[in-house]
Amino acid sequence: MSETAGPSFCPNCGAKLKPNAKFCTNCGYDLTHFNARSQQQAAQQQSTQQRVSQPNPNVEAAKKYSTNYFSWLWESIKHPSKVDLKGNKFFGITSFIIAALLIGITGMVALYRIIKELTLLINDLSSAINDINGQTDGNGSSFPNYPTGSGFTIFLKIFLIALIFMALFVLVGWLTRRYLIGDEHETYLGFATRLAGYTNLSLIFLLLGMVFIALLNTLAGAFLLFLFVLLTTTVYSIGYSYTILEFKQARGLDKVHALLIALIADGILTMILSSIVGASVI
Repeated sequence: MSETAGPSFCPNCGAKLKPNAKFCTNCGYDLTHFNARSQQQAAQQQSTQQRVSQPNPNVEAAKKYSTNYFSWLWESIKHPSKVDLKGNKFFGITSFIIAALLIGITGMVALYRIIKELTLLINDLSSAINDINGQTDGNGSSFPNYPTGSGFTIFLKIFLIALIFMALFVLVGWLTRRYLIGDEHETYLGFATRLAGYTNLSLIFLLLGMVFIALLNTLAGAFLLFLFVLLTTTVYSIGYSYTILEFKQARGLDKVHALLIALIADGILTMILSSIVGASVI
C-alpha cells in the first residue's frame, strides 16, 4: 500500500502533498514519473531480497549429500556387514578420495620426518667417525636428499598415486565379480560403494596414523604408522574378499578361484605401478 501511495512531500520543493497527488500544487512538479521510478526501485529491491533469501540449490544439494554421506559412513564403521549398500552410488568414490587425501598428507609428513631423522643420524655418525680418525668434517659424506618440489607437490603426487591404485584395484574386483562369477547387475560405482561400505573402518586407522606421525617423535610415530597401515591393509583385504565372495552365484568360475585370480592380478598390478611411480615421489 505504501509503495503505490506516492510521496508525502514534494521531492522538488518539499511542500506537503495530498494523498495520490499527480502534481505539486506549490511548484507544479510532475509526480507521475517520480512515482513510477519509486515503484520500479521498490520492485527491484523486493526481487533482490527474494533472490538473497532463496537458498542456492547447489549449496543445498551439497549439504544434503554430505549429511547423507557421513550418516552412511558412520553406520558402515559401526556395522560394516549390515550397512545399506543401496544408497548414493557416489558414496564409495567419496570414501576412496578421502582415503587418498589421508594417504597423501600422511605420506608427505612421514617422508620429510624420516628423511630429516636419517640426515641427522648420518651427520652424527659422520662426526663420530671423523673424531675417531682425527679428521675434520668434509664434504664427502652421502646424505639423503629431500624430495624435490614443495610439500604440496609431494602431497599431490602421493594423493594421485593412491587414487590410481584404488581405482585400478576396484576395477579388478568389479571385473572379477561381474565377469568371472557372473554378477551381471553389478556396476563399477556399485562395486566401489559396496567395497567402501565394508572397508570404511580403514579411514579411522589412516587418520590415526596421520595424527601420530605428525605429533609424536619419529620413531614412535613411524611404529604406530606402520601398525595402522597394517590394520588398514587387513581391513581392506577382508572387505575386498567379502565383496567378491558374498555374491550367490549360479554360474561362472568358482568364487574362491575368482578371488585368487583377483589377488594375483592386484599383486602384479602393485609391482608394475610401484616400479613406475616409486621414483617419482623423490
